[in-house]
This record gives sequence, C-alpha cells and structure tokens, in this order.
Amino acid sequence: MKNTDNVRKAVVMCGGEGTRLRPLTYETPKPLVRVNGIPVIDKVVAELVKNGITDITMAIGYKADMFTTHFGDGRSFGSSIKYSIEDKLLGTGGAVRKALAGNIALEDGESVLVANGDNIFDIDLEAMYALHETNGAMATIAVKSMDDVTGYGVVSVENNLIKNFVEKPDPKEAESKLINLGIYLLRGDAVKALPQKEVFSMEREFFAPMSKTGRLCAFVSDQIWYPIDTMERYNKACAEWKPDL
Repeated sequence: MKNTDNVRKAVVMCGGEGTRLRPLTYETPKPLVRVNGIPVIDKVVAELVKNGITDITMAIGYKADMFTTHFGDGRSFGSSIKYSIEDKLLGTGGAVRKALAGNIALEDGESVLVANGDNIFDIDLEAMYALHETNGAMATIAVKSMDDVTGYGVVSVENNLIKNFVEKPDPKEAESKLINLGIYLLRGDAVKALPQKEVFSMEREFFAPMSKTGRLCAFVSDQIWYPIDTMERYNKACAEWKPDL
C-alpha cells in the first residue's frame, strides 16, 4: 500500500483509563490489552508503518511506563516513537494539542494522522488523503456505517462533507448510521485552529463546530474496524479478528 509524502507523522491516543474494559484494565492500559495474543496497540503501529508513517507520537497517561517499556524508541517496530505524557486527563482535544505542540511540526501542505490506540483497524491512507486534498478539507474523519450507533460520534454527510457532527447522541435521535472511527487527518491550519485551552473535547468543541464550515470531510471506510472499549466489543474482536502481524 502506497502513501503520500504529505502524511508522514501520527499521534496515537493512548491516555484513557479504560474503565469500561475492567477488569482487564486494572493492571494493563487498554491499548496494551491483547486480542488473540496481540496487543491492540501493536496492530495500530503496524498499520501506520504499512502506510508509510514511521514518525509516531503516543499520547499516554494511565500506566504510561508500560508503553515506554513496551515500545522504547520504536526502532524494533520499524518506527520512531516519542511520547506526550499527560499528568492529568486533558480530554481528547487537549491530549492531541499537547502531543502536537510538544513533538510535531508540520511543513506547508503537510497533514498529520491522529488515531485512537484502542481500535483494531485497517485504513487506505492513500485514498483517504486523496479525498482530503480533493475537497480542500481542514480535517478528514474516517467513518463507517454501523447498525448500532450507541456510544459513538455520529455524522451527517453530503457530497463527502460532514454537515453535522453529534457526539454520542441518543441512538433513537441519530441523524445517520455513519460513525466516527477515531481516525482523522488534520491539516496545519486545522492544528492552528484548535481551541487554545488545556482541556477540551476534540469531538464536541472542534469537530462539531467545524462541521458547519464546509471544511470537514468524511472518508467512508469499508475495511476492518474493531473498537476495544467494552467487554462486549472486546469479545467480538476476539471472536472475529484474525491477526495478520
């Protein structure tokens, strides 16, 4: 799978406590939980490397030392890994902003990929970036159609553009079946437009208002995606996912 030189860097979100996945997360942070013998985060890193992204910053907090011990500098995983350590919970947006400010400088025209570290996924980054560029988007979110949208951000899409973004709506009131996969591209101007505050929600305080600007794009993915955030979803991944590492 080819990649573009304009996406060479990534932030991987790994800071949460994973309370809905207890008891598995009492001793192990959620991204390091194993599915069929493979730590979820290993699959994330492998997918990034496969797509040509080797400059990775991990936003960590809960049991941070387990990540630094597991990955070190990342060379044994075919990458260069740096760490952005949260001393307190910063919210999804605050964690992204801190990681970018401390570790990643974007050149003109360059975009950064942000991905949750607790999802098993494949992504066609070349196609995603092509859509991102064609639409002149500030940000492009990977989305997928799901029968049950409970607990997810839901988007309404028209001509590839997200017209409305609602974080975790009542499923009975959701406008569509398309959900945010927690994988997105941010252009440099989007990074500069992030709220200038320490703690904030990427979904509610950035994507939701941006959806009204015509600069937020949706990339519909038909590839594998298994969230590992509840025991039910973890068990589903264990039953269905066949490791390809």
